[in-house]
Amino acid sequence: MDLTAGQVMRRAITTVPKSLPLPSLERAFVDSGLSGFSVVDGDALIGVVSRSDVVRQLSSEQELAVRTSDFYRDAEGFHEIPILSTAQVAERIGQRMQELTVADVMHQQLHVVGADQPLRAVADKMVDNDIHRVLVTRD
Repeated sequence: MDLTAGQVMRRAITTVPKSLPLPSLERAFVDSGLSGFSVVDGDALIGVVSRSDVVRQLSSEQELAVRTSDFYRDAEGFHEIPILSTAQVAERIGQRMQELTVADVMHQQLHVVGADQPLRAVADKMVDNDIHRVLVTRD
């Protein structure tokens, strides 16, 4: 008999609110030893978030910070101040990450499998959808 999703799933579900700031999310990852959480809005399950989602956002923020420059306007018009150092890029990314919340980086599409679904079928679904988490439900 093949193993099923219900036989290997984590039964204790840890959730985070969508409004949780990213620095607090990182603290939750460290404190719990987990690499992902279900995301809730009140009592409603609305998504999933993982460390890789935060890393993806960091990469995106870095690219944006490098590509853009600060502009300012004075009596003579608009002026551009290009970023000169990696320290300035890092500072801009750090400031931006302080402003973001779980809602900004989470995946809203939930991939659900039944508890009786064979692991082979679950693995196929994960590969086909390029995901590393599924939610296991009972009827």
